[in-house]
Parts: sequence; C-alpha cells; structure tokens
Amino acid sequence: MTEKILKPEDQMMQWITSKWITKPIHVAAELGIADLLRDNPMSVEELAQRTETHAPTLYRLLRALSAVGIFTEIGDKVFDLTPLAQCLCSDAMSPLALMFLSDWHEKAWSNLAFSVRTGKPGFDHAFGKDAFEWMEENPEARSIIDQGQGLKAIGFAEAVVEAYDFSDFNSICDVGGGQGTFMNQLLANYPHIDGVVADLPGAFVAAERAIAKAGLQNRCKAISYDFLKEAPPACDAFFLVNVLHDWDDETCCRILENISQPMNAESRLLVVEYLIEPGPEFSVAKLLDIEVLVMGGGRERTVDEYKDLMDSVGLVVSRVISTRRGPALLECSKR
Repeated sequence: MTEKILKPEDQMMQWITSKWITKPIHVAAELGIADLLRDNPMSVEELAQRTETHAPTLYRLLRALSAVGIFTEIGDKVFDLTPLAQCLCSDAMSPLALMFLSDWHEKAWSNLAFSVRTGKPGFDHAFGKDAFEWMEENPEARSIIDQGQGLKAIGFAEAVVEAYDFSDFNSICDVGGGQGTFMNQLLANYPHIDGVVADLPGAFVAAERAIAKAGLQNRCKAISYDFLKEAPPACDAFFLVNVLHDWDDETCCRILENISQPMNAESRLLVVEYLIEPGPEFSVAKLLDIEVLVMGGGRERTVDEYKDLMDSVGLVVSRVISTRRGPALLECSKR
C-alpha cells in the first residue's frame, strides 16, 4: 500500500496542534491509566472510580487518545492497552511523559523566544532562578526527573557496557550520577569494580536507596558532592553521563578542571553525550540542543567542540565510540 504523503500545510497543522495529543498523554500518565489497564480491560466507569475523575469526560479523553493508537476501545466505553499505551506504564515511559509534559516544563519552554533573543535559559527567566536550584526546592519534581533520567540511564548503561570494556578499572566514580541507575547497571556486569555515585544532596538520598535496593552497598557508595566546587574522590575512571550538555563552555571547563585534579596518566574520563553530526540530516541532538538551551543554557556539541573543551583543561579525547542507543562515549585522558 502506498504511504500517504501529507501536504506541507497538513503536516504543519499536525505540529501546531500537537498539544491536542501531548496534553491528554500527560493527563493519562498522571492518572496512571496504563497501569490500571495492565492486567485487564476496564470500563470508563471503573477507571473513573479508581482515578476519582468525571466518567463522561474521562471517556472523551480516552476516545481522543484511542484515535491516535494510544489505548483502544474494545467495547462500549471499555478500554484496553495498545503497544503505545504500554509505554505509559510507570515502569516504562510514564516518568518521561510526566517530566517533559509537566506545567513547569511548559512554562520554561514558553520562554524559548527569550532564549533565542538573549542566549540565556528560558527556565531562569520564567522562575527567577536556575533549574538546579529550583529542583532542590521542589522535591516532587526532582523525584520525577530522577525517575525519567533513571529510565534513560538504564538504556545508556546497557549500550555503553556493550561498546566498552571496563575490565582494567577497579574503581569508578559517576560524577553527577543522579540516583545511581547508570552505576548500578555497570556494577552488575563487572563484579570486581567498586563504585561511587557523586551528586547534590537532592539526588544523594535517592542514590543511597537505589544502591541498597540493588544489593550493592558493599561495593558502591553515594556521596554528597558539587562538581562545580570540588574535586571528586580519586578513582581509576570517572563518568560524566549527560552532564556537560547542561552547561556552557566556561562552566564545563570548571567541571572538567575539578575532575582532572585526582586523575593521573592511567586515569580515564568517560563522557557519554549525544553528538551533533555535520550536515543537514535529522539528528535528535539538534532538537535536544534546544531543550538544554531553554532549561539551563547548555548545548549539544560536535566531536571537535568536545575536543576543544578537553584540550583547554589539559585533557585529550583518545577515542570516540558509538553506541546503539544514540549517544557516544568519549574516552579522555590527561595530556
């Protein structure tokens, strides 16, 4: 069957009205509809009772989502999961939907024009403070972010473990490691390695819980740490996973200078980031670049831009390793 090609104005209309889909997705994730349907289909009346919502209006929401393949109406006002709806379960992509489609995220993005005019974060303009300070003051939002980042970290860790051999390391510090998901995945594959998850106090408690839940407390510890102010504890290798893209070049240099202090000739800094490829082709990094601009004034970079950053603080990118999930691993050492 020939694929229907939309006219430019029809395709543009889809993008203009995208909130007609994304906003209902957010509400469905907030209500936990996918989790309720995980085992069995349910009627709208039962779903409304379980979610304390208005049944006729909930039906309209689910009917709209069913029209685009998210949930399916299998009987008269009885709904079931579809493969797309399964993505909205709490152990799948629900935390990402709750994060990227939240009111606070939209408020930041409503200031994109400010970012384009000034080069400064839309978030700061919207909230009067930077995102990291705001997150520390809003633990509920921080918890959702940690869950979303944790989901991404699982996939990243699996891809990185496939692509890189960590056998020569006995200790690794995940700098800005959030709730420790990435490190826990790595340690599960390398029983001889000891780990440190270093992050701000808001993530420190969650990391301790995750480490204990994974049964790794004898090999891994979480520490309260600010990579803008101090050097991390000495280890054989240091991870920076989706950290540098959150910051401008000047701040990245400060982070890298602090990390390089305990490094010696055998140490390795392992940076996991999306790379902007040359040319006009589609790249998720080009879109993510606008996200990090709005949220904190950061940027995605090319390989050469990362090499320049490292060179400015006495580090060299010795290898660039692609992974199957999209981000690349940059292996760096002291010059």
